[in-house]
Amino acid sequence: MGRFFLVLGVLVALTVLLFIPIFLETDAHYDMNRRKFTFAVYLYKFIKLIGGYASTYQGGIALHVSEKKAILIPYAQMNNERKKFSFLKTFRLRSLILTTETGAEYLLPTSLAHGILRTYFFIIGGRKERIENNLWLTDGDVLRISFHCVFFFNLFILLCNFIKFLKEKLKILWLKNIKKSTT
Repeated sequence: MGRFFLVLGVLVALTVLLFIPIFLETDAHYDMNRRKFTFAVYLYKFIKLIGGYASTYQGGIALHVSEKKAILIPYAQMNNERKKFSFLKTFRLRSLILTTETGAEYLLPTSLAHGILRTYFFIIGGRKERIENNLWLTDGDVLRISFHCVFFFNLFILLCNFIKFLKEKLKILWLKNIKKSTT
């Protein structure tokens, strides 16, 4: 009888771990005049996963995550990374707050971007209570963008997408082997 409850407990724990939502919150700020892009990613609002600022260097982008540590991403590597398994497909957008402070020069493109983001949010099933767009018009050549996004996913969605990725890779390898054997 004890073994039955152990197996049942393990199955219930695995089910809870697979289907409990995991929330990621992202805060970012871009200032065109200072040429700074700062960011922070939190797990459940209070566990900081990564944060810092991004800047460009001669051959790519540097993510400064601490005073002494920077992650260098060459431009050539970005294209290769794009083709690998993407975690971004597994995230679901829950809420979005976008604030833009701009001068008259950038008013039309930023208002267009706000409209496109708002439309995209509603297309993917977002509710109007979970999106906020603020567009502030200021004097001068200014462009500051701040946003706060909340994403969620669960391990089941991640596992399904990973299995699809593996299935596609195996299919490609299998087709390559068939071509080699027939030629």
